[in-house]
Amino acid sequence: MFSPKMRHSSFFCSVLCIAACTIVTRAANILVFMPLPLKSHFRGFQPLFEELSHRGHNVTVVSSFPLDRPINNYTDIGPFINKERVRNVMELVNMNFITSAQLKWKLGIQLSETVMSHENMKKFLQSSSNSFDLVMIETFCQEYTVAMGHKFNAPVINLAPAMLWVSVSKWLHVPSTFSYIPDVCLQTAGDMDFVDRLKNTITGLIQSYVENYIYLPKMKEVMNKYITYEGWESRPPLERMLNNVSLTLVNSNYAIGVARPYLQGVVEVGGMHLKTPKSLPENLQTILDAADEGVIFFSFGTVVNLNDLPKEKLKIFLNVVQKLKQKVILKWVPKDNVKLSKNIMTGSWFPQNDILAHPNVRLFITHGGLHSIEETVNNAIPIVGVPFFADQYLNIKIVEQQGYGKLVNFFEMTEESFENAVKEVLSNARFKEMAMVQSQVFKDQPMKPLDRAVYWVEYVLRNGGAEHLKSDSLELNDLQYFLLDVSVIILVLTGLIIWSCYLIVAKCISKKLNTA
Repeated sequence: MFSPKMRHSSFFCSVLCIAACTIVTRAANILVFMPLPLKSHFRGFQPLFEELSHRGHNVTVVSSFPLDRPINNYTDIGPFINKERVRNVMELVNMNFITSAQLKWKLGIQLSETVMSHENMKKFLQSSSNSFDLVMIETFCQEYTVAMGHKFNAPVINLAPAMLWVSVSKWLHVPSTFSYIPDVCLQTAGDMDFVDRLKNTITGLIQSYVENYIYLPKMKEVMNKYITYEGWESRPPLERMLNNVSLTLVNSNYAIGVARPYLQGVVEVGGMHLKTPKSLPENLQTILDAADEGVIFFSFGTVVNLNDLPKEKLKIFLNVVQKLKQKVILKWVPKDNVKLSKNIMTGSWFPQNDILAHPNVRLFITHGGLHSIEETVNNAIPIVGVPFFADQYLNIKIVEQQGYGKLVNFFEMTEESFENAVKEVLSNARFKEMAMVQSQVFKDQPMKPLDRAVYWVEYVLRNGGAEHLKSDSLELNDLQYFLLDVSVIILVLTGLIIWSCYLIVAKCISKKLNTA
């Protein structure tokens, strides 16, 4: 038996040990500066902002998507768009690997002018009462946001909404080899043939070099026009500030993406938004529980509206799902009084992750958005994917390669091809088995993605910007980084040696001929 004095000593030692082993980060003032109305980009990282506020940090979020309900330590500033943008998805479907870069440039310039000239934004930028210990930004279409780090003399964390695109890789000197790492918007995956590699190289060079001369100067104009403060004239060039970010958090995961090398300052945190499924509304719960033949969930997300599709394509989707014996939950609000079979339930919105978690769900028909893929893999549901634009084709191509889904090309789709894909995935148990395997791989992580993201944010705070995470190669220019200067010298020396050998041989031959 321990005496009371010994118990107290033991308890005191335990407390000291716990305290010694606990990494403490003081509460910080954090600025999230993501003003553009790119909803899926923002929503992917919003759980991180909320979690940081729950852990005691004061988080100020400058965005176009304020919280529905306020929470402690979380301050919204925005929105900066007076009306919601409406875009017909067919405008995006027709893009190719070159026009997608042009659209990005145009979109970035137009939206940036709109949000940065908004009165709410001007008030925030002109306020002299703000002070921040850390700045978190997104640089897609808004590279100028990196200047907020200089304004507040704070380290910067870049938030990448999907696998790193080439321009970001170049800023950070992260390897982005065109031979096997596909561009996010290229319609291919790791099995690139010669034509694919040629396209990938062209779009990579456009983002690496052409963008610097056509697009970035426009971003500099936006930065110098709107982000002005005492001392702004002496801030480093935009390219240098983009090189100098402390950390990049990437909303991707190698289990459902491309296996590629990253440096220490680049951390994958894909799946942060995944939460424990909630109880379904009573009507949905009843339908799912009673579906003896199973349920198919059909949703193309928030951007793709089925009513915008060509009528013949919409007809294909409806004809096929009405033939099925499974119950179909379809995210769609018909424009006209369309008569649908009894197995179809339509609605403007459904709790996607909660539905996918139900054991009676047999298949997910999706456009292939990253968050949809993450939720599907997390719940081990097979996929039939119909990609439209951006990274969707790459996502579904990877799904098909990993064996838990089928890709249906929207342009080439017929009623027969779509029906065959749906029936094959439903009838072949291999797709479900591979979905379960991939789900296990996706979940097999040493810590949850959200906890990992929080850890690295606080790591940067604890370590004064974590300069040691940056690559030493950032001090090199392209000639030095790619060893072009060394290669030229080697080629010149090799040429001189060959020429010298030629002269020696020629002289020897000449002597022999003369003596003969």
